[in-house]
Amino acid sequence: MTQSLITDVLVVGGGGAGISAALSAYQHGARVTVLEKMDTLGGSTGMSGGGISATNTRFQREQGIKDTKQSWLTLWHARETTSNPDGPYPDYDFVDYYMDEAVKTTEWLVDDAGHHYGEITGFGLDPVKRIHFPGKGGELGGPLLINNLSEALAKTTIKVMVNTVAKKLLTNDQGAVIGVLASTPDGDVEMTAKKVILSSGGFAKSKRLLQKFIPAAPNVYEHSYSGAGNQGDGILMAQAIGAVLYEDPWVIGEGITTNVPHTFPLMMDWSKVFVDGNGKRFMSEQTHYAVVTNAIIAAKTPWLILDSATTNAEIIEALKAGIASGEVVTAPDCQSLAEQMQIPADTFTKTMATYNKGAHDGEDAMGKEPEFTVAVETAPYFAVKIYPVIMGTFGGVKTSKQFEVLDKQGQVIPNLFATGETANKVIYNHVYMSGSSVQFALTSGRIAGQVAAETL
Repeated sequence: MTQSLITDVLVVGGGGAGISAALSAYQHGARVTVLEKMDTLGGSTGMSGGGISATNTRFQREQGIKDTKQSWLTLWHARETTSNPDGPYPDYDFVDYYMDEAVKTTEWLVDDAGHHYGEITGFGLDPVKRIHFPGKGGELGGPLLINNLSEALAKTTIKVMVNTVAKKLLTNDQGAVIGVLASTPDGDVEMTAKKVILSSGGFAKSKRLLQKFIPAAPNVYEHSYSGAGNQGDGILMAQAIGAVLYEDPWVIGEGITTNVPHTFPLMMDWSKVFVDGNGKRFMSEQTHYAVVTNAIIAAKTPWLILDSATTNAEIIEALKAGIASGEVVTAPDCQSLAEQMQIPADTFTKTMATYNKGAHDGEDAMGKEPEFTVAVETAPYFAVKIYPVIMGTFGGVKTSKQFEVLDKQGQVIPNLFATGETANKVIYNHVYMSGSSVQFALTSGRIAGQVAAETL
């Protein structure tokens, strides 16, 4: 039996984008309801590091950190050209706008959403101190961020419905959105709303949609560390009523992994060596993790090589568990190791000889810094198969700068908004920028919530 519910602003999805949208709409006078398909709030934001990048914030200035939007834009241009150089995105006008709004969001979170920052720092190959973490940099701050936002949510009259799956957008005869049909544990509910904000994430947990939208990366689902609810629901619901999707969708890369337990330290260990199925190195291992993901996707059967140096003792003990399954091979010399890997032995031995010479000379052929160019010379040798890790997707539905959903003619679909990974491709090519995804979720949510409430 179908029940009914009426609200001003209906937010589909209770992750960072959804909670941000709900709080913003409420603060601008709207009655708000949030639908979350899982049994708890958080989504991918709750699984993230929780860091958000922004430039020249008051928090940076208080710590004497000098940072500019131009510095971030310059890095953005440089990083995005490393993969898929002829791609149609980013839209740098939108990126510029996003960066301005990111500053407002970073300060709004503290002033109006119960958040705080424990550290402002860089990360990996992004040394500029612009990532605002709720805890210590590098720690899993996503749960803390969601907890802070949830506490702010609890102080409002916003209605939160968990275990509630949005199934279909409801429209009137003119094509304007007027609500959502949702499924709850007690049956279907027809929810009438003046505005609907889709904050339901991307499709990193949908094997079907990953293979449909990103056929060049058919197996990335195997190592998708994203919110379980990221099934593309909002994207498909919007498309069903005429929304147009961004071209050239891609994955948000997070580096490499293996199929062997307890090998996480290899994820960003630049001292190791990558080779492909042809026995050749194909990149500098000292590369931003999102660029590494793209290279691993493109490589033919990539492997990671290491030796039995004392510094590798702990990780080798973990790797031994993968020998029986064929995920790890070991041998007393490079020739034999190549045979175990089933790659051209002559090519591989030359590759390793060239690499080791570079390690001794202090000049790596791939440009890796001497600190990380460590010779591989202590037998026995090990090779482990490596795989791309993803934490989300670039894609979704096209929107205006107010995150109003657009149709194929570029016109706004009345009363419908999309935020976060449901509409994030506009600022990316194929490379993720550290601290940008959670920031985009929170910023797009804040803007959509405000615009929705102000146009009731």
